[in-house]
Amino acid sequence: MSSPNDSIVSSTAVSLDGVPPDPEVKEPWLPEQEELSRVPWYEEKSSNMKLPDIGVIKEKGGTMGKFEVVLPHPDERAHRPPPGFHTFYMNQIEMGLRFPIPRFIISLCHYIKISPSQLAPNSYSFLLALAVLLSYHEIPLIPYVLMQLVQIKRLGPGKFYISHKGDHAFIKGNSSSHKVWMSRFFYIKRDEKRNPSKCDISWRDNVFTLTPRT
Repeated sequence: MSSPNDSIVSSTAVSLDGVPPDPEVKEPWLPEQEELSRVPWYEEKSSNMKLPDIGVIKEKGGTMGKFEVVLPHPDERAHRPPPGFHTFYMNQIEMGLRFPIPRFIISLCHYIKISPSQLAPNSYSFLLALAVLLSYHEIPLIPYVLMQLVQIKRLGPGKFYISHKGDHAFIKGNSSSHKVWMSRFFYIKRDEKRNPSKCDISWRDNVFTLTPRT
Protein backbone atom coordinates (compact mmCIF):
# COMPACT_ATOMS: atom_id res chain seq x y z
CA MET A 1 0.00 0.00 0.00
CA SER A 2 1.39 3.39 -0.95
CA SER A 3 1.76 6.08 1.68
CA PRO A 4 0.60 9.72 1.32
CA ASN A 5 4.21 10.69 0.74
CA ASP A 6 4.44 8.23 -2.16
CA SER A 7 1.34 9.80 -3.69
CA ILE A 8 2.76 13.29 -3.44
CA VAL A 9 6.03 12.32 -5.07
CA SER A 10 4.31 10.24 -7.74
CA SER A 11 1.87 12.97 -8.68
CA THR A 12 4.71 15.47 -8.84
CA ALA A 13 6.71 13.13 -11.04
CA VAL A 14 3.81 12.66 -13.44
CA SER A 15 3.30 16.41 -13.74
CA LEU A 16 6.92 17.26 -14.52
CA ASP A 17 6.83 16.56 -18.24
CA GLY A 18 3.77 18.73 -18.60
CA VAL A 19 5.20 21.80 -16.89
CA PRO A 20 5.70 24.49 -19.54
CA PRO A 21 8.70 26.78 -19.33
CA ASP A 22 8.01 29.93 -17.34
CA PRO A 23 7.99 32.84 -19.81
CA GLU A 24 8.85 35.27 -17.03
CA VAL A 25 12.54 36.07 -16.84
CA LYS A 26 13.34 36.67 -13.21
CA GLU A 27 16.05 39.10 -12.21
CA PRO A 28 18.80 37.95 -9.84
CA TRP A 29 18.49 38.94 -6.23
CA LEU A 30 20.46 42.08 -5.49
CA PRO A 31 21.92 43.19 -2.15
CA GLU A 32 19.67 45.34 0.03
CA GLN A 33 20.73 48.93 0.54
CA GLU A 34 21.71 48.35 4.18
CA GLU A 35 23.94 45.46 3.12
CA LEU A 36 25.95 47.80 0.92
CA SER A 37 26.81 50.00 3.89
CA ARG A 38 28.40 47.30 6.05
CA VAL A 39 31.12 44.70 5.68
CA PRO A 40 29.72 41.27 4.67
CA TRP A 41 29.97 38.52 7.29
CA TYR A 42 32.41 36.51 5.20
CA GLU A 43 34.90 39.40 5.24
CA GLU A 44 34.92 39.34 9.05
CA LYS A 45 34.57 35.70 10.15
CA SER A 46 37.68 33.58 10.54
CA SER A 47 37.70 29.81 10.98
CA ASN A 48 37.71 28.33 14.49
CA MET A 49 38.57 24.80 13.32
CA LYS A 50 41.40 22.98 15.14
CA LEU A 51 43.99 20.46 13.95
CA PRO A 52 42.12 17.43 15.40
CA ASP A 53 39.16 18.41 13.18
CA ILE A 54 41.11 17.42 10.06
CA GLY A 55 40.84 13.74 10.95
CA VAL A 56 37.10 14.09 11.53
CA ILE A 57 36.65 15.85 8.19
CA LYS A 58 38.53 13.12 6.34
CA GLU A 59 36.68 10.29 8.03
CA LYS A 60 33.14 11.71 7.83
CA GLY A 61 33.62 13.34 4.44
CA GLY A 62 34.96 10.23 2.75
CA THR A 63 38.25 11.90 1.82
CA MET A 64 40.71 9.35 3.24
CA GLY A 65 43.74 9.21 0.95
CA LYS A 66 42.06 11.17 -1.85
CA PHE A 67 41.89 14.79 -0.72
CA GLU A 68 44.08 17.31 1.01
CA VAL A 69 42.45 19.20 3.88
CA VAL A 70 43.99 22.33 5.39
CA LEU A 71 42.74 24.74 8.00
CA PRO A 72 42.60 28.48 7.26
CA HIS A 73 44.95 30.93 8.93
CA PRO A 74 43.32 33.59 11.14
CA ASP A 75 43.53 36.17 8.35
CA GLU A 76 42.04 33.89 5.65
CA ARG A 77 38.35 33.95 4.77
CA ALA A 78 35.80 31.51 3.40
CA HIS A 79 35.19 33.28 0.09
CA ARG A 80 38.89 33.40 -0.83
CA PRO A 81 40.30 29.86 -0.66
CA PRO A 82 43.91 29.24 -1.75
CA PRO A 83 44.47 28.38 -5.44
CA GLY A 84 43.14 24.91 -6.23
CA PHE A 85 41.20 24.60 -2.97
CA HIS A 86 37.48 24.79 -2.25
CA THR A 87 35.86 26.09 0.92
CA PHE A 88 33.39 23.92 2.82
CA TYR A 89 31.89 23.79 6.30
CA MET A 90 31.92 21.15 9.02
CA ASN A 91 28.15 21.48 9.40
CA GLN A 92 27.68 20.64 5.72
CA ILE A 93 29.49 17.33 6.31
CA GLU A 94 27.35 16.71 9.38
CA MET A 95 24.27 17.12 7.17
CA GLY A 96 25.41 14.55 4.59
CA LEU A 97 27.95 16.21 2.28
CA ARG A 98 30.56 13.75 0.99
CA PHE A 99 33.47 14.10 -1.40
CA PRO A 100 33.59 14.11 -4.31
CA ILE A 101 30.42 16.18 -4.33
CA PRO A 102 27.48 14.42 -6.05
CA ARG A 103 27.29 15.43 -9.69
CA PHE A 104 23.66 16.57 -9.53
CA ILE A 105 24.52 19.09 -6.78
CA ILE A 106 27.40 20.42 -8.88
CA SER A 107 25.06 20.78 -11.86
CA LEU A 108 22.44 22.62 -9.81
CA CYS A 109 24.99 25.03 -8.33
CA HIS A 110 26.44 25.64 -11.77
CA TYR A 111 22.96 26.42 -13.06
CA ILE A 112 22.01 28.88 -10.30
CA LYS A 113 25.54 30.31 -10.48
CA ILE A 114 26.79 29.94 -6.92
CA SER A 115 29.56 27.94 -5.28
CA PRO A 116 28.44 24.73 -3.50
CA SER A 117 30.09 26.14 -0.37
CA GLN A 118 27.45 28.90 -0.25
CA LEU A 119 24.62 26.47 0.53
CA ALA A 120 23.48 26.44 4.15
CA PRO A 121 24.07 23.04 5.82
CA ASN A 122 20.42 21.93 5.73
CA SER A 123 20.43 22.30 1.95
CA TYR A 124 22.62 19.21 1.66
CA SER A 125 20.42 16.91 3.72
CA PHE A 126 17.40 18.21 1.80
CA LEU A 127 18.97 17.69 -1.64
CA LEU A 128 20.28 14.23 -0.77
CA ALA A 129 16.88 13.13 0.53
CA LEU A 130 15.25 14.54 -2.61
CA ALA A 131 17.74 12.63 -4.74
CA VAL A 132 16.74 9.36 -3.05
CA LEU A 133 13.05 10.01 -3.76
CA LEU A 134 13.58 11.02 -7.37
CA SER A 135 15.91 8.08 -8.03
CA TYR A 136 13.34 5.70 -6.56
CA HIS A 137 10.76 7.03 -9.01
CA GLU A 138 13.33 6.97 -11.85
CA ILE A 139 13.18 10.72 -12.38
CA PRO A 140 16.41 12.28 -13.71
CA LEU A 141 18.44 14.42 -11.32
CA ILE A 142 18.86 17.38 -13.64
CA PRO A 143 18.41 21.14 -13.02
CA TYR A 144 15.13 21.23 -14.96
CA VAL A 145 13.53 18.69 -12.63
CA LEU A 146 15.06 20.07 -9.45
CA MET A 147 13.99 23.64 -10.17
CA GLN A 148 10.37 22.47 -10.50
CA LEU A 149 10.52 21.15 -6.94
CA VAL A 150 12.81 23.51 -5.01
CA GLN A 151 13.20 27.18 -4.30
CA ILE A 152 16.41 29.01 -3.46
CA LYS A 153 16.13 31.45 -0.59
CA ARG A 154 18.71 34.14 0.03
CA LEU A 155 19.65 34.31 3.71
CA GLY A 156 21.97 37.28 3.28
CA PRO A 157 25.21 38.12 1.46
CA GLY A 158 26.74 34.92 0.17
CA LYS A 159 24.30 32.57 1.96
CA PHE A 160 21.56 30.52 0.30
CA TYR A 161 19.10 27.89 1.44
CA ILE A 162 17.28 25.32 -0.69
CA SER A 163 13.80 24.16 0.33
CA HIS A 164 10.47 22.91 -1.05
CA LYS A 165 8.61 24.84 -3.69
CA GLY A 166 4.91 25.39 -3.13
CA ASP A 167 3.11 22.50 -1.44
CA HIS A 168 5.68 19.82 -2.34
CA ALA A 169 6.57 19.43 1.36
CA PHE A 170 7.41 15.73 1.42
CA ILE A 171 10.84 16.08 3.10
CA LYS A 172 10.86 17.09 6.75
CA GLY A 173 12.93 16.81 9.90
CA ASN A 174 15.82 19.21 9.27
CA SER A 175 17.18 21.20 12.18
CA SER A 176 15.87 24.76 12.20
CA SER A 177 19.31 26.29 12.76
CA HIS A 178 23.03 25.57 12.92
CA LYS A 179 24.79 27.82 15.40
CA VAL A 180 28.17 29.34 14.49
CA TRP A 181 28.42 27.18 11.35
CA MET A 182 29.85 30.10 9.37
CA SER A 183 33.03 29.97 11.48
CA ARG A 184 33.57 26.22 10.97
CA PHE A 185 35.08 26.27 7.49
CA PHE A 186 38.08 24.51 6.00
CA TYR A 187 39.82 24.23 2.64
CA ILE A 188 39.95 21.04 0.59
CA LYS A 189 41.29 19.86 -2.76
CA ARG A 190 41.78 16.53 -4.47
CA ASP A 191 45.34 15.19 -4.67
CA GLU A 192 45.38 15.56 -8.43
CA LYS A 193 46.32 18.29 -10.85
CA ARG A 194 42.76 19.00 -11.86
CA ASN A 195 39.52 20.36 -10.47
CA PRO A 196 37.84 17.21 -9.08
CA SER A 197 34.32 18.55 -9.00
CA LYS A 198 34.49 20.79 -12.07
CA CYS A 199 32.57 23.50 -10.24
CA ASP A 200 33.10 27.22 -9.97
CA ILE A 201 34.46 28.22 -6.57
CA SER A 202 33.70 31.92 -7.01
CA TRP A 203 31.33 33.38 -4.44
CA ARG A 204 28.39 35.56 -5.43
CA ASP A 205 25.92 37.61 -3.44
CA ASN A 206 23.01 36.82 -5.75
CA VAL A 207 21.59 33.81 -7.53
CA PHE A 208 19.76 33.27 -10.83
CA THR A 209 16.37 31.55 -10.89
CA LEU A 210 15.60 31.39 -14.59
CA THR A 211 13.40 28.46 -15.56
CA PRO A 212 15.62 25.73 -17.06
CA ARG A 213 14.99 24.40 -20.52
CA THR A 214 13.82 20.82 -20.83
